[in-house]
Amino acid sequence: MNTKLPIYLAALLLLICGCELGTDRVYMEMYEVMNVNSTTIENSIKSEISSMEETVKRKPEYKALVPAAHHIEALTSDLIHFINDLNKRLDKRAIKTTNSDEIKDRIVAHRQKIIESLEVLSSNRTFGIRSKEIQNITELHFFPNGTLPAINGKAFDKYSFENQSIASNKAMLAKQKNDATRLTKIAIDYLSGKIGSTIIGCGFVPVVVSVPKKNFLIKGETFETEIFLYYPHNTHHSKIEMIIKVDNKEIPMQNGVATYKTQPIIYGEHTYDVVISVKNPFNNKFERYRRTFSFEVGERCY
Repeated sequence: MNTKLPIYLAALLLLICGCELGTDRVYMEMYEVMNVNSTTIENSIKSEISSMEETVKRKPEYKALVPAAHHIEALTSDLIHFINDLNKRLDKRAIKTTNSDEIKDRIVAHRQKIIESLEVLSSNRTFGIRSKEIQNITELHFFPNGTLPAINGKAFDKYSFENQSIASNKAMLAKQKNDATRLTKIAIDYLSGKIGSTIIGCGFVPVVVSVPKKNFLIKGETFETEIFLYYPHNTHHSKIEMIIKVDNKEIPMQNGVATYKTQPIIYGEHTYDVVISVKNPFNNKFERYRRTFSFEVGERCY
């Protein structure tokens, strides 16, 4: 009998388990970061709607935009409750009670319902909401290139909960919750801008946010993330002077969102320093906000 074979099999098993444990750790870190981001954005949305309510007291002709903002917030709240329930099932290892297609359908429907809410308002000329603007928002943020972003490096329609680890699924759900709140913020920013609210309210420190496609890469893969600044009061991005730099290099942006890409060639943890400078229209001075993020590069597990 070949006594080396069991040793080889044991070593291979340890290698596979080690890779999986390392990957799952990164996924759980991603899960925690995404949840913090989502909570920050949710609070920002509530503050912005409150600001809209105060503004329409002076501009009652725009009052119909407030219930529209509340409706969009409610749509997102429903999706978040759905995702939180899925997380509870994951913790109990009972995720298979929900079909992957059902989860994906809820995520897609949420985006479509927000767009539909904006389209309904475009029929009222008072608000100045134009179909072309909604189309631009849709193509840039909601369905870029007519599709949905990849999930943990996999095409959206190819991701299967049944074939992924609990940590991977939790990270995926956290990203979908983060994306949902971000898209809601974009929609409410847009509505608030139609009323004429102003930038950067007092009593809140804006937060630099990075939303990577995935936080664990195989050497040779490209790391990609969207970077932006969140604050509760409205900013109409086309009217604001903003500069986003990563590791002291300016990154091009659209509507206040910059896409940063890099292809690391070294294993281990990588950090990137983000600085966002925003010109305050009240004093014409730039305000700088900084935050450091990280991701990990490992070997492919066979």
